[in-house]
Amino acid sequence: MNRVLALSLLTLAAAGCGSSAPRASSAQGPSVGPNPIAALVGGPGGQIRIGDSCFTRTNLRIVRGSQIDFESWLSGEFLPMGTAVTVAETAKDDTRWRIRTQDGREFWIVVGYGAGYKDQYQEIQKFLAPQDPRTSFDAGTAGVADGVRFARPVEGMTRAQVLAACGFPPGITDPTNADQWRYPQLGSGWRTHGWARIANQHKVAVEFSGDKVVRVVGYEIE
Repeated sequence: MNRVLALSLLTLAAAGCGSSAPRASSAQGPSVGPNPIAALVGGPGGQIRIGDSCFTRTNLRIVRGSQIDFESWLSGEFLPMGTAVTVAETAKDDTRWRIRTQDGREFWIVVGYGAGYKDQYQEIQKFLAPQDPRTSFDAGTAGVADGVRFARPVEGMTRAQVLAACGFPPGITDPTNADQWRYPQLGSGWRTHGWARIANQHKVAVEFSGDKVVRVVGYEIE
């Protein structure tokens, strides 16, 4: 009887030790495979971790001074596609990623809100790539290449070229199956036309036929 009791106590002690073992930190990160949606532009994705040196996968717009928002705005300053950065830290259940450029500037990438957000390790791959995305990117004709360079959607772009220029369209899970992408933009002209939104926000529609842009509606050149 005493032997059985002793074995039971040892089993409980071992179970208790196992349950209190520390989990992997954000610096190591969970095991995450490539995001096939992110791979639509700039080549394969892969796990992004604290301390990694990587590159911006697309042009990324900066809002509120130092934030890069998951809504992919078409207004304001932007970090060009292929900018070399280092991941400095994460916060709020890894839904915020602080990056540092080679010249010392720092920005927070917001990939989602709240502790219940479950795809942050896949979503961050839409912003950052482990290799320079420009090495496998076809910028196309001069007009299209200028659109990518200046972060503007233009007719004739492929889906990959729009992603490179403008980032991933907010609210669209699979950009390959949507024939219209909509991005938020702030523009003065919309107020005078009576189409004002909160803080003068409106939506830019990028329309596709197959893989090519056939129309851009509502875009205002800054």
